[in-house]
Amino acid sequence: MKQIFFIGILSMVCLNIIAQNKITFSIIDTESKDALVGVNIFIPALDKGAVSDVEGNSIITNIPNGTYQIKFSYIGYEEEIISLTFPNSTNIIKIELRQNVSELGEIIVSSNRANRSIANIPSRIEVLTDEVEEAATMDPSKIAHLLMHTTGVQVQQTSATSGSASVRIQGQYGRYTQILKDGFPIYGGFTGGLGVLQIPPLDLSQVEFVKGPSSTLYGGGAIAGLINLISKVPKKDKDELSLHLNLSNIGNLDLNSFYSKRTEKWGITVFASNNTNTLYDVDDDGFTDVPEVRKLNFNPRVFYYLDDRTTISLGGTFTNENRIGGDTKLVQGFVPDSTHNYFERNKSKQITSQFKIERQVSDDNKLEFKNSSNRFERNIYLNGYAFAGTQFSTFSELSYSSNKAKHNLILGANVYTDNFEEKPIAVENLRNQKLLTFGVFGQHIWDINSLFALETGFRVDYNSDYGIFPLPRLAFIYKPNLYFTVRFGGGMGYKLPSIFTEDAERLAFENISPIDTETQEAERSYGLNTDFTYRFISSEKLSISLTEFIFYNRLNRPLVLKSNSPLGYQFINSDGYFETKGIESLLKASSGNFHLYLGYTFVDAIQNDDNTTSTLPLTPSHSFHSDLMFVEEGKWRIGIDAEYESAQTLASGRKVRALFKAGFLAERTLKNISVYINLENWTDTRQTRYESLVQSPFDNPRFTEVWAPLDGFIFNAGFKIKL
Repeated sequence: MKQIFFIGILSMVCLNIIAQNKITFSIIDTESKDALVGVNIFIPALDKGAVSDVEGNSIITNIPNGTYQIKFSYIGYEEEIISLTFPNSTNIIKIELRQNVSELGEIIVSSNRANRSIANIPSRIEVLTDEVEEAATMDPSKIAHLLMHTTGVQVQQTSATSGSASVRIQGQYGRYTQILKDGFPIYGGFTGGLGVLQIPPLDLSQVEFVKGPSSTLYGGGAIAGLINLISKVPKKDKDELSLHLNLSNIGNLDLNSFYSKRTEKWGITVFASNNTNTLYDVDDDGFTDVPEVRKLNFNPRVFYYLDDRTTISLGGTFTNENRIGGDTKLVQGFVPDSTHNYFERNKSKQITSQFKIERQVSDDNKLEFKNSSNRFERNIYLNGYAFAGTQFSTFSELSYSSNKAKHNLILGANVYTDNFEEKPIAVENLRNQKLLTFGVFGQHIWDINSLFALETGFRVDYNSDYGIFPLPRLAFIYKPNLYFTVRFGGGMGYKLPSIFTEDAERLAFENISPIDTETQEAERSYGLNTDFTYRFISSEKLSISLTEFIFYNRLNRPLVLKSNSPLGYQFINSDGYFETKGIESLLKASSGNFHLYLGYTFVDAIQNDDNTTSTLPLTPSHSFHSDLMFVEEGKWRIGIDAEYESAQTLASGRKVRALFKAGFLAERTLKNISVYINLENWTDTRQTRYESLVQSPFDNPRFTEVWAPLDGFIFNAGFKIKL
């Protein structure tokens, strides 16, 4: 009897063991047939799963007899569900997953005008999307903080009292970076000095960076690269109303609002903001480290959808700003005397218009016409000296694009005018300037096969004062598999002479002679760059990618500001050159709700003038930026960031110390309301901790070059309402 009992027990155990099945899956991409690493395989009924290895294989064991649904999921791919019955005679099952652009949230960029996925563009374009919201929290009054969220970009303050700034890409001066709004050049020339400080981020959907020569599509000025600010557009069944209040310990009060709505035929977006800042003297030396600011922005846009193929849009920008810096007594309203009489006041007004008609002629072909105008007026009053003028510029363009399966063609022509008229306040030799430039361009992207795509472009500009500028460009992308991408590009650029540079801004344009169009010529450049991106792991649980970017740029006969005593200063073409080269390294990692960003930039920037070679001023050779974010959608956003810049050399040749900054952000969202706190530069890194910014005599002071933050530690907090 005992023997029968034990035999029965043994039989049940053996049957149970026999009922446990094993299956192997081999998972590949449908088109490339590459193995997919990190695919999630899950059997819901058994609460059992696995992840594919480096060869795309995965083994699941101990599967009881029966029929089960098995799910396969992978970032950027359509979910696959199969049904298997066990026992199964097939030991290895091959699964093919198809890419899903919408699931990946693939970013479509417009800066290259092809409106392609960022992953399939031969030219390297970097895009900020989620960072826009983060930067708007840190500083809702301007985009300066947002622009520093990518490697190789530096926002350099150019004036101690007015706080004006410029954007430098890969070590080159800010005048060689072109800033666009939705593809319109409304922030160049005279406008550029305060432009970075006057653009709020709340109505932006993304920011696109093109590093290296980009003049083929956008003309002169994009020698170092371009930054294209892409505005939000109204979406069907997704109205938006956002209100934002921000306060800081240095006297900021920011009130921002954004509204968006779309119907079948009409759409509208409206952004309005009022930003104020009281004077701030962090080191108590009697001079402002942050000027007093009163600024108003109003940006409306209207969209009319004539039919399914035609969209008409009309928008505008209205900015009014008054900023006062200098002796704190005068800023506070005291009457000037022999001791307290230094101040700088900048009054500026900007009115722009942007008009666009897009017509989808057929499924593959599109016509587009756009026009913009920009009127910018600025008055500078500085310790008895005055400078004032008005810039009026226009831009018109007609383009045609054809987007077929393997070919994308863009052809176009445009005309750009830029007129500056100085008001006859304190000078007889007015620095008026009129520029008229015509351009024709073409670009072709050819997807030769699934591994290789080639981009070729050519532009010819004609300027009435400086002649003809041929601008060729070449780029390609090579993707041997899903994990490795190589890009290479190069092109030429130019910059028309102008007195509106960082050096002239520091002097408030005082004693600077007009540009001599007979003897001075445009600056010309050429550049090359290549980058390599490798995705080590890409799954829903963990993703890691590394990008290495190598760049080189040379600008011949740069326009430099020379002392011409006793007449003052004059711009002349140097017989030398500016040369920048270096590398950028970018590591991105995500695991669940955690996102890590590590960026390093090495720049070797030199200038050669009169056979003398020196380091390009205010260019750190080494810079490091990191962000660690915890994001739980609809609930939490917590982050810490750190920045390091190595020692810099000033224009005087003096070398200054390295800098380290760190910040912290925490935001809590409860339904439609978010509250946040932000500790910006909590290390209190600022120039006045190391040296005095103001040099005697204090009734007519001289200011040290700005090479570090002036405001130091900033604590700001606020709330946002989204309806």
